[in-house]
Formats: sequence, structure tokens, C-alpha cells
Amino acid sequence: MWLPDFLLPESAAGFGPVSKIVGGGVGVLLIGMASLALVQTNGSQPTAGATTLAAASADWQQQVSDQVTLLSAACDNAAAVSVPDAVSSDTGVTSATETLNTAVTDSCAFGTLHQMQQAVFGTDKRTWTADAVNQLVTQGADATAKLTAATTGVSTAVTNAQNAADQTQQVTQEAQLAAAVADYQAQVASVTSLVDDAKTALTGGKPADSSTAANLQAKIKSCNTAMAAKVDETSLDALTAGKATLAACAADLQTMTTALQESQQLYQAQHPTPSATKTTAPAKPAPTAQPAQPAQPAQPAPTTAQPTTAQPTQPAQPTQPTQAVPSAPTVAKASYPSDNGTSAVIQAYVFDPDRVGYTVCFYNGSQMLTQVRGTGTKMVSSPVVLSASAPRAPGAMFC
Repeated sequence: MWLPDFLLPESAAGFGPVSKIVGGGVGVLLIGMASLALVQTNGSQPTAGATTLAAASADWQQQVSDQVTLLSAACDNAAAVSVPDAVSSDTGVTSATETLNTAVTDSCAFGTLHQMQQAVFGTDKRTWTADAVNQLVTQGADATAKLTAATTGVSTAVTNAQNAADQTQQVTQEAQLAAAVADYQAQVASVTSLVDDAKTALTGGKPADSSTAANLQAKIKSCNTAMAAKVDETSLDALTAGKATLAACAADLQTMTTALQESQQLYQAQHPTPSATKTTAPAKPAPTAQPAQPAQPAQPAPTTAQPTTAQPTQPAQPTQPTQAVPSAPTVAKASYPSDNGTSAVIQAYVFDPDRVGYTVCFYNGSQMLTQVRGTGTKMVSSPVVLSASAPRAPGAMFC
């Protein structure tokens, strides 16, 4: 016996795939087996005069068959619905999917479609009437409409959820981009300030190691080039990469500027400026002028009584000026004004108003680190190398 597609076991017309909604974790699995779909639902024996629909009327058979075709197509469409995992937990999607699953259960493999298939296939035998046929066709049409609406509802809910997710993602990305732009511009401002500080340091004098100045000049040029590059401020990746480049540049500028300043201090300590010593030396005291000899007092006019006249006191000879003895220099307590763990600067204030001159020995505990010579009252310092684990106990005394 020839059977149309919608009656074949495991066909797409209500038995196999049509009873399953792929729901990305949301849809339910409704598996209809052909053997179950075609069983005789009437457990009693057919009544007298009962017959198949086809035997009762070819027209009635065609009406029911046509409606079965429409309902089968609706079940196929429902089986093709898929819910992406990204929106599977959306409330609207969940509700629409539950509605569709209920419609599939009521309308397809175990519902209206199954009843109509039994009538068309001939397993439903009864005394067929026009009212019974119309009722079956109407039931099939209602099921088709209900299933179609539920299928459209899931598609619409998925689309709305995806649009909402896309909008949320866009807002999040715009906020991230705005924050990245602000961070990048702040990094540019920071590096610009450090470049200015580095340029100022280059004018601070000659360094003991000329490479410190050359390396800093090269780094300034490199950082200026990085800032001049046009970073795409509409790209989060470009901003992140640009900020990382400038952050590394800023760290190098700070380290290299400090190295230059320490090298300049070392050079100044090793090469005191003679001209400064002469300029600030106090003027020698001028010799004291010899006082003029006092004039002899005039003889008094003669009187009747010869008065006794006291002899004028001879003026004391002026004391010759004593040559002042210069005071010895004194040194204050030493300290570490800068210390990065591996190198430090040790300094102490020396009081030498008479410019006697001195040599200061710097210590860390009992270990002598370096010597600095100088003249005049000033702060003396010298860079030294220390391990990160060495205790810090700076000291200074005249060598």
C-alpha cells in the first residue's frame, strides 16, 4: 500500500525531526516514534457500520489529507527553530520557547496530527459523518495556526533578545573605549612631563659617564616619536597597545634621568670648581693704619703763680692686628636622599666658612664607600653601589 510522506514512519511529517525543537538548552526534546504514532487509539472493537474515512468518502479523505499536509509543514517549521546559547536565558525567549514546546506536544506527533493521520491511514474506524470530518479538519486548522504563531513568537523573541544584547554590548564597548581614551591621554601627559624633566636634567652639568646623557637623549627622541604617532582612538586594542608603549617609555625616562643626575653629582664631586673657590673666598683684612703722633700740648700763658702742669700722657702704641686662625671644618650627619635598592646617593653637609678645604669619607656602617674633596660650606654627595639586602647605616667623617 502506498503511503504519503506524512504517513511514513520516521518521516519529517510528525514522527521524527518534527517533534524536536533545537533550543540551545531551552527547548525540550519531544521524540515521537512511528510505532506509537500509528497505534490504534480506540481500545474497543469497532461498532457496527464503522468504516475507514477513505471508504466513507473520497472527498472527506482529501479534506483531512490536505489539512494534514499543512499541519505537517507547521511541525517541520517548529523543528527548525534554534535558540542560541547567548540568549537562551532571556525571559522572553524562555517564555516563547515554552509556548512552542506546548504547541508541538498538542499539535504534532502525539497530538492533533497523530489523530488526523490515523483517520487518513485508516486506523480510525467509525461511522463517519460530515460533522465529524469538519470537526477534525477545524481541529487541524486551529493546531496549524497555533503552532505557526508559537514558532513565529520564538523567532521574534530570539531577535529581540539578540538586539538587546547587541545594544548592551555596544554601550559597554563605548564606555570601555571612553575610559581607554582618557587613560591614554593621561599617559601622554605624564610622559610629556617626564620628557621636560629629562631635558632639564641634561642642562645640569657634565656627567662622569657621558653615555648616561647620550642614552637619555636617545630615549627622549624615542618617546617623542611614540607620542607623535597617531593612535586610533576608536580602537580599544590600539589604545591599549599605545598606553603600554608609553608606560614603558615613562619607566625608562625616570630611571635614565636619575642615572644622569647621579653621574653629574659624581663628576662635580670629583672636579670641584676652582673659580668658585676664588670668587667666594673672603677678602683679607686690610692692614691697620698707624695712628698719627699726638701734637705737643701748648705751653700755658705765664701767671703770677706757677701752676703745676701735669705732663701729658703719651698715647699707647697701637696693637698690631693678630692674624686670625681659620676654623677647622665640621661635617654633619650623613644620609641617603635617594636609594633604589641597588644604587644610592649618600650626602652630608660640611661647614667650612674659612674655606680650609677638606676630604670627606663616606661609609655604610664600617665600610668606606667613597671620598669627596671640597672647599667651602656646602652639601657634598656621591653615588654609591649597595646591594638590596645590605643594611643602611650612612656615615661621613673627614678622611
